[in-house]
Amino acid sequence: MSDFAPVRELIKDVPGWLSDEEGEALYELAKRCTGEGVIVEIGSWKGKSTICLGLGSRAGSGVQVFAVDPHADHRHGEFKQNIERAGIADLVTPVKGMSQEVVGEFDQPIELLFVDGSHEEEDVRHDFDTWVPKVVDGGAVAFHDTTWHTGVRRVVAQRIYASRQFRDVRFVIGSTTVARKVFENTARDRLHARRVQATKRVFGAVTSVLKKKRGWLPGPVERVGRRMFNLVGR
Repeated sequence: MSDFAPVRELIKDVPGWLSDEEGEALYELAKRCTGEGVIVEIGSWKGKSTICLGLGSRAGSGVQVFAVDPHADHRHGEFKQNIERAGIADLVTPVKGMSQEVVGEFDQPIELLFVDGSHEEEDVRHDFDTWVPKVVDGGAVAFHDTTWHTGVRRVVAQRIYASRQFRDVRFVIGSTTVARKVFENTARDRLHARRVQATKRVFGAVTSVLKKKRGWLPGPVERVGRRMFNLVGR
């Protein structure tokens, strides 16, 4: 049984748009955090991704997770219940408010930033421009919904895939782009990022056709993605 298997079982009934691969990626990223900065999540909904981050942190250095979300009353109760059921209430600090409202007062360095807030291009760009500068050198950023949502896809294409400030860029099956922030990457890093981006585009095109013709079928979509990434690597 893998380290993530119990987490997968725990989150299977928690509503949310997160593939198993994405959940495991967040878990492993949080597990590798050392405490140089905190973990910040933009957009929590009912806590599916929060659980992955929190339990990953628990398995590692126990870095605090700040969950930024409007936390509306009608869903905050479920979020709280899910966090408590996962046993991570002591590690997770809910921060109530829109990310644009919260960012100005958030003064802690960030070691891992997961962005899954508004998908409008202007909002995504604002999140990138205001939250990413708080990420420490060597810290990780992960953006959700970079496959089918135009606003997120455009910002990530410009600010990560074509950037000189990120390395180890990878795409996690589903829709998450992950990268590590650096002062300056190398030409090899940029070439790798472009190859990953090209593969992501093919994945997006293929899965979009599947969605239109056959509906949303997670199993086939994930199998298509795995075959593609087995061929080109990450």
